[in-house]
Amino acid sequence: MNYPHINNTNDLASFALMARDTNRILALYGQGGVGKTTVAETVIAPALGIQPDHVYVVNHSGSAPSEVKGTGVPDMTTREMWFGKPLGFPLFERIGDAPALLVLDEYPEWDGAVQSLCRSLFQPTGSRPKIGTHELSANTVIVVTGNRRIDGSRSAIPSAPFVERCLSIVWQPALDQWLDWAAAKGLGASPVYTFLKFNGLDQRGKEGDFFCPPVPQPWQGDAHPCPRQWEAACQLDDSSPVFALALWGLVGEAASKAAYAFTQTVARLLPTLAAIRQGTGTMPTDPSEQFALMHCALRQAKRESKTDVEAAVVGGSLDWLVNMMLTVRGEIREWAYRTAVSPTCGIPLQMHHQRHLLQGI
Repeated sequence: MNYPHINNTNDLASFALMARDTNRILALYGQGGVGKTTVAETVIAPALGIQPDHVYVVNHSGSAPSEVKGTGVPDMTTREMWFGKPLGFPLFERIGDAPALLVLDEYPEWDGAVQSLCRSLFQPTGSRPKIGTHELSANTVIVVTGNRRIDGSRSAIPSAPFVERCLSIVWQPALDQWLDWAAAKGLGASPVYTFLKFNGLDQRGKEGDFFCPPVPQPWQGDAHPCPRQWEAACQLDDSSPVFALALWGLVGEAASKAAYAFTQTVARLLPTLAAIRQGTGTMPTDPSEQFALMHCALRQAKRESKTDVEAAVVGGSLDWLVNMMLTVRGEIREWAYRTAVSPTCGIPLQMHHQRHLLQGI
């Protein structure tokens, strides 16, 4: 299942519009907990101009066919069977032909008999899609979400006829957009949030990926970090004696150890970083504290200048970063400079007017 990876909500909205305009199902894959259902409701529906009360999310994993097509009710007079309206679908009888979004959540996990009832959704024989004998709004856009086997799921591989009716993508959320979302939800005061905000670079200038790494193969069932788990972690009480163990149970051993270490050490230096930027503080002499502060400073500089990093360097917006680099030990300055100009970090300090002081190490 090799599909394009999307990590930007604007791109996701564009894909949704293209799926609607080409009469395709939008198939949204990705590992569990990355927010596929959430973005369907909060990004795709608004992009399509669909009102929240016309967004229908149904998950029939483990359901019987009768729950999808409606319960059969015998008519004793005519000796015929008619079916009650199934719950959770944008039926024509309910909303007419108003625009609607139907999200078939975790569809690859559904029983084959239930999936077969959806064929008239994907390839209508009349003017409106149908589920069982019930017509849906003619303006229903269908989104299917699912996991792949590489995501640690036992989901079946979708059939060729189904794939050939889809515009298929993999949703891989970007950390910065998730941080903005989490801050809007009031999670910004958590030290775990601060860890994710600043812990984006390792010593080789490569993006660390504690946020949403690929599912390890072979899958052993260990706790694994993903956006849904980090949301829960941001709500933990960091003063609890079992805080470290709770982190482990949510995001796995490696990510929890890194997050816990950060909350107990580096997070305490952030007021110092703010004071240094404002000119009211000084760089500590301890090398480990210098490294920690430069690590956070690089992450902060990257976030603040992401719209036009070259203009930020040339225009002086990142002078504070250069000034900090000039006050640390030589080997830490060398690491910070190489990390900054690496393709992953992408801060072109070689364009700064003091580059000779940074390069002449």
